[in-house]
Amino acid sequence: MNITTFRIDDRLIHGQVVTAWIAHSDAKQILVADDAAAKDTLQQSLLKMATPKKVDLKIMSLEDAKQLIQNDESDTKTLLLVRGPKQALYLIDSCSDVKSINVGNINMKKGKRKILGNCWLNDEEEKDIRLLAEKVEVEVRAVPNEHKQILVNLL
Repeated sequence: MNITTFRIDDRLIHGQVVTAWIAHSDAKQILVADDAAAKDTLQQSLLKMATPKKVDLKIMSLEDAKQLIQNDESDTKTLLLVRGPKQALYLIDSCSDVKSINVGNINMKKGKRKILGNCWLNDEEEKDIRLLAEKVEVEVRAVPNEHKQILVNLL
């Protein structure tokens, strides 16, 4: 598997992913690594409906995704999507060729502070971002043609 883009986005698959990130990644498949989605048939149906027909979609638990990433020797260009920094941190050591993680959207919730308009973090997420930044570049932007900002510099 050739992970061309690793993205944190709590919405997983949505318009920006479909219209911009798939093309930017030249992705032939999307791997959604998310325990909740892997157990929820309704959410799986919605994610499938949002995915273009020409793109394969795999929805897996974090552990199953980690095993696939470690064992898949194909060169299939893949857009890897996770819901948050904790999930990215769980997978990053299995993604040896990944040099950068894109943060697209982490929604506002009680107890979070605004980093950018589309990026709100609580203390645990900030800690996870800092740990990720020790391993790879963690940049934030909604779409590929936006100016990227290094997230740890905004904390």
